[in-house]
Amino acid sequence: MTSVTVVVPTYNRAQLLDLTLNSILAQTTPALEVIVVDDGSTDETAAVCASKAGAVRYVRQENTGRPAFGRNRGFAEAMGDWVALCDSDDIWHPNKLELQLASIKATGAAWSVSGFGLIDDAGERIPTEDMGFEREFPVFRGGAHPSSQHFSRWLSASSVRGVEVFFGDAFGMLFEGNVCLTSSALISKKLVDRAGGFDTAFALAEDTEFFHRLAAHAPVAIVMSRLLDYRVGHPSMMSVRDLSPAIRLALESLRRASELRGDLTTTERSAYQRGRERLRLRLAYERLSSLDPGAARAALRDGWRLGDAKSLRAVALWSATFVPLPVLRGAHWTKRAILSGIHKPSRELRVRGPELGPKVPDSAVESSPRIGE
Repeated sequence: MTSVTVVVPTYNRAQLLDLTLNSILAQTTPALEVIVVDDGSTDETAAVCASKAGAVRYVRQENTGRPAFGRNRGFAEAMGDWVALCDSDDIWHPNKLELQLASIKATGAAWSVSGFGLIDDAGERIPTEDMGFEREFPVFRGGAHPSSQHFSRWLSASSVRGVEVFFGDAFGMLFEGNVCLTSSALISKKLVDRAGGFDTAFALAEDTEFFHRLAAHAPVAIVMSRLLDYRVGHPSMMSVRDLSPAIRLALESLRRASELRGDLTTTERSAYQRGRERLRLRLAYERLSSLDPGAARAALRDGWRLGDAKSLRAVALWSATFVPLPVLRGAHWTKRAILSGIHKPSRELRVRGPELGPKVPDSAVESSPRIGE
């Protein structure tokens, strides 16, 4: 019989944690164990876990400010054949484990992720017709193609209990951008032991690096059903204005991934170059938005040295770096004023795609290392 350990890293989210644990404990296919790894909380987290004694194993550690440490601790403690991850503010649907395990059995995959819905900080559903991928991952931004079309370019399709499942080798696909939500992941414990846990050196792109490493070792099953609700915009999250450190880490993650299997195939090499070019452009734009035109030019030059295309957008960015700083500053603030009137400000670090990783608590942002420091 398949056994599953659920790992929930948390920090000062007692009220939300209670809702998360209730959803995990209500699974139609129960987990063998649920491990909550408390990163030094000062609220009622311990009491919430104690109220579910016998159903939840509580592990406390000194504060690290990073969910990766909690996830790795959970991997080390896990007794199940499979390990599922869940952030302490997300809500699983009752059939999540059941459908993912069925999909893994049907496809022979060693790990799985799924679609997801969105909820706001009050727990209210945010209407969306897609699987959540299009809303949260940069690779789908701009409406170039829906997630199902993207997955079909790289993976085989099947139907498991009436739900579409894409399965196979996702290694090349992930060069174009991450599509894996941590709270949806179900992974063979043997695969974790073989590929390794989260690399804690990747402070703001750790999910990206981890999932690409899994893909290098084993096939995935992507379940095209909303099997959880992913919370966005909670007050325990904050926005980060300068994403340059995260983008640089994502570039390093991409470079490391390119070396995991030796020589890349032609298709993989093309995807790698597309992903790298997109990151370089984002880095150049980020530095220009931070009124550092010299750093923006350096990012573009580095990419061109490596063979990145001199696209129209890249040339436009290069030209913009020579605009006088007062004019650039005025244009920047005008754009921010316009956007602030259109979009509500986010209180969450939204670092996704090949470039960016998970929701991160304030403590993680404050302690995140910057490249070069």
